[in-house]
Amino acid sequence: MRKADFRNEGVLNEKNISIVYEKNKSIIVELLKISSCEDFFFVFDEDQDGFLNEDEQIMIFTIIKERIHVIAEELCSMQKYELYKDLMREIRTIEGLINNYQNELRQNLHKKQFGDYISIGYEMQKEFDENWNGRVHHFENKSSEEYNNLISELNKINDLLYQREANKIHLLKLKPLHQIELLRNQEKLVAINERVEEAANFRNELTKLIKKDKVRLQKKKNELIKNLNNKIDKEEKMEIKKKKDLIEKEKNKLMINRNKDTDVLNKQINLHLKDIVRIQNSISNMYKEKGKSEDELRRLKERQRNTNKTIASFKSIKSYSLPQITNISFSKHDLAMALLNIPTKNLSVSMNSSLDSTGLSKISQNLKKINVMALKYIIRNFKLTRFDINSEFYIRKFCNVPEDYSLKNDNNLKKKIRKLLDQRKHKDEIMIPPSYYYDNNLNLVTDAKNYRELLPKMGSSGNQ
Repeated sequence: MRKADFRNEGVLNEKNISIVYEKNKSIIVELLKISSCEDFFFVFDEDQDGFLNEDEQIMIFTIIKERIHVIAEELCSMQKYELYKDLMREIRTIEGLINNYQNELRQNLHKKQFGDYISIGYEMQKEFDENWNGRVHHFENKSSEEYNNLISELNKINDLLYQREANKIHLLKLKPLHQIELLRNQEKLVAINERVEEAANFRNELTKLIKKDKVRLQKKKNELIKNLNNKIDKEEKMEIKKKKDLIEKEKNKLMINRNKDTDVLNKQINLHLKDIVRIQNSISNMYKEKGKSEDELRRLKERQRNTNKTIASFKSIKSYSLPQITNISFSKHDLAMALLNIPTKNLSVSMNSSLDSTGLSKISQNLKKINVMALKYIIRNFKLTRFDINSEFYIRKFCNVPEDYSLKNDNNLKKKIRKLLDQRKHKDEIMIPPSYYYDNNLNLVTDAKNYRELLPKMGSSGNQ
């Protein structure tokens, strides 16, 4: 069965069951007297959903065991005690195997639930990382854009400021040296008195002083230009530093918020891991103990009832007349005959009355399928040990049945796990129609991994 369940979901459809049936047909016919895969699927698909879940798979072996038990009791009533003893030993062996198998199926289900919980956590982590990476990327782009805009604005302002101040500096005129004025006056006085040679000497000295004064003026202007450049550079660096500090401060705030959200997310992802493991172990241990003792306890009660009936019958023989044989022992005999595919009139009447509502009237007309009726009868009317591995997800809900009806027997442990798993589901899940992934010629346009690209299209189509 595990090999037929190629998707590892623990659920077998009709095609998988046909594979199992054809491979083990001889064993199934020998143990259950079911001669076709359709009858096999009809008997064990209790909820008629087209699949055999874990509980229905366990039911196959439970019915095999129960069939052997009915036949063993009939052998006991026929005084075939050695065969009865051997069959009861085999029944207890089968019960142990069923208990191990149900625990294995339950562990597989628990691993799947645990894996779903972890995978949803990974998905939450992935979405968290994508969201924060997008926010960080957006912040870096925005910061880079603001930084570049600031640089361009500063360059424009500084260029205008430099041109204005440089023009002022170039138009700057310094007061000439006092010695130049003295020489000019002396030159005039000497020239007036016809002292030409002395006037020429004063002219030469005056020329040298004027050149020296021009150099002093140019040096002063160069010094002012240099100071102006230093001032502009200093102010520009100060503004750039302010902007960098502001960006770094905002980035640090963003990283602090990310670290806080990361801590919260990590706690959310790993919050219930130990709780789930603890609950799953409690469920497994509880049903393992149930599988070990319930069948034996039921047989013990049945033996006690039969003992009491035998004693009561014995006492009634002494005090009263012989009582009539009850219909229960008679029906068990007929049921044992039917399980061996030996039809009897009484069985068809009793079973038809109890199985008319299940649509088995056509089967009851065919005597070759009387064993199918008997197996259905056992499933519907016998108190069989049920392990409720995955039944709450497949049992059909009715309007007058409470939601947690199928979860009462395990102290609501499975309900707790279901709530924990439901907490991980996204409340804003969006169903994307398959047509969005393909064009009119059914060519793949968008891969399922890139479903986020389709969300804007869905929004625009919804607004239209």
